[in-house]
Amino acid sequence: MITRRDFLNGAALTVAAGATLSPWDMLAMETGSLSPERLPKGYYPPALTGMRGSHKGSFEVAHALAWNGQKPEKYAPLEETYDLVIVGGGMSGLAAAYLYRQQAGADKKILILDNHDDFGGHAKRNEFDVGGRMLLGVGGSVNLETISFTDTTERVLGEIGVDLERLDAAREPGYLLSNLDAKSGYFLNGEQYGQNKIVHGDWADAWRGGGQCRELVGALGLPADQQQRLIALAEGEKDLLDDLSLTETMRYAESTPYDEFLRSRAGLDPATIMLFDPYHKIFMGFGPDCASTAESFLLGYPGMRSVGMAGKLGNSLWGMAKEYMRFPLFPDGNASIARMMVRNLIPGVAPGSSMEDVIDAPFDYSQLDRAESPVRLRLNSTVVNVENANESVEVSYVQNGKAYKVSAKKSILACYNGLIPHLCPELPEAQKENLKYGVKIPLVMTNVLLRSGASVNASGPAQYHCPGSFYSVVTKAPPVNLGNYVQSGKGSEPLVLWMSHAPAPPRSGQENSRDLYRLGRHRLYRMPFAEYEEGVKKQLTAMFGANGFDAERDIAAITVNRWSHGYTYAYTQLFDPEWEEGQAPHELGRKPLGRISIANADSEAGAYLQAAIEAAARAVREVG
Repeated sequence: MITRRDFLNGAALTVAAGATLSPWDMLAMETGSLSPERLPKGYYPPALTGMRGSHKGSFEVAHALAWNGQKPEKYAPLEETYDLVIVGGGMSGLAAAYLYRQQAGADKKILILDNHDDFGGHAKRNEFDVGGRMLLGVGGSVNLETISFTDTTERVLGEIGVDLERLDAAREPGYLLSNLDAKSGYFLNGEQYGQNKIVHGDWADAWRGGGQCRELVGALGLPADQQQRLIALAEGEKDLLDDLSLTETMRYAESTPYDEFLRSRAGLDPATIMLFDPYHKIFMGFGPDCASTAESFLLGYPGMRSVGMAGKLGNSLWGMAKEYMRFPLFPDGNASIARMMVRNLIPGVAPGSSMEDVIDAPFDYSQLDRAESPVRLRLNSTVVNVENANESVEVSYVQNGKAYKVSAKKSILACYNGLIPHLCPELPEAQKENLKYGVKIPLVMTNVLLRSGASVNASGPAQYHCPGSFYSVVTKAPPVNLGNYVQSGKGSEPLVLWMSHAPAPPRSGQENSRDLYRLGRHRLYRMPFAEYEEGVKKQLTAMFGANGFDAERDIAAITVNRWSHGYTYAYTQLFDPEWEEGQAPHELGRKPLGRISIANADSEAGAYLQAAIEAAARAVREVG
């Protein structure tokens, strides 16, 4: 980022030089030192609160490049040469370093560059101190989808110390973010539904037309006709697509927005349809107006029993399958995976070797970028150019307002796809367009430390669907007790709440999901921390004020993880065609260029840990 001082100094130089130098040229002239700046003593990003995720200093240089084509024309060459430079210190970048060492040898020199002030990418650790006691929250990447793990993913996790069975046993079994069948509450706010109301129950079973359906729907306080229609929809009172053949029913379910099905076939009004916003928002980043009816059924929302015998059978099978779908997770989400990776790559950063001891292991960030280490991880470093140069790759980046260049035999781009065309101008135009196709899903994951959880616990189990509220889902941070980390959040003990917001607006015309993601991203950039903070206070007061919650008294800290470029874009039934194998944008976009390969979850079109690791494995094979 160019500071005010840089600007004023640059202005004076421009006058003296006859306006022949660009601001980036002048920035390069100012570098002086040929070595990256060291991290200050006590540097420890996980403990920071306020605006995190896409934080100040992490995006300005990249935006200048992507939006205006601005980047330095001169760089201070560092006397550093590597076997491999990896752009991006998220899960894919860390996995690429790990797998490359296995393939090429542990003595190979690797540099990992990342634009954020912490490693892990979306696997962000949020750490709070409560009277000398540590409490954790999830800042981004949440859980492990073990049902779709590849052999490579299982092997890598096992090698770094993850025991999936022990991990799964360490969590509270009915936790919302690791169990699709978990019991939960619905919070209806007064602005949308006339009064603030909480209704707890087995909503997953209710939406499948189970025994509590009528009781729970009745407790919502909806208009009588809407209650009747909603119960009929869930229980399958009649086939709402009886005018269609089986083939036509399947085609309808895959090509019709869920909100249209609910409105035109089930007769639900907008306020009732809004009940099904929460899971759409946290899993897909948009509402039921952008999800197909079939996709919404797979999220567990009602209607499968109302589309013929095939739907009734599918509803039963899905209900049985969900009972066995469990997602292990760490108390800080996949941040622990990132920490285990880094500890394996750079042993001096932290003691220990198990998944239990990594939770509270002290991490010394000063060890990340040491000249004597074969693997170096350089934070606060935004890459702006990567190009093949004879028998090497030159990688240029900006760190703390200074422009540098390093050389490597090979490079792996583990950043997100949308930036790669700007980093590599030499890419073919068709490949650039394929890389730009997917738009990452904007999301906000906020952790709120409460001095006392009494008012929340008095309201019932702390996990809620919140249709029509700023935060669509509110739940306690993962109740996982592992190693020395033990927390309950019961009674009046301190409690960390996790709150998720998806900023993409509803469709107003012919927008597709990618259009809405862009609009949502722009919203996030415009919102100051104070607005997120106010949203937290207002919503928690509405939810728990009746039981004594006082925002000014009870809230000790707020950490807002703003992910303007969040989850990887996954193809949708409504807005994306079915490409032939090898012809999808993510497949065409990830083709290597000379000594440069691409590894990120975007290149696998899946927002999952296994996608990041598989992409890393492919890129490592490509660079040889």
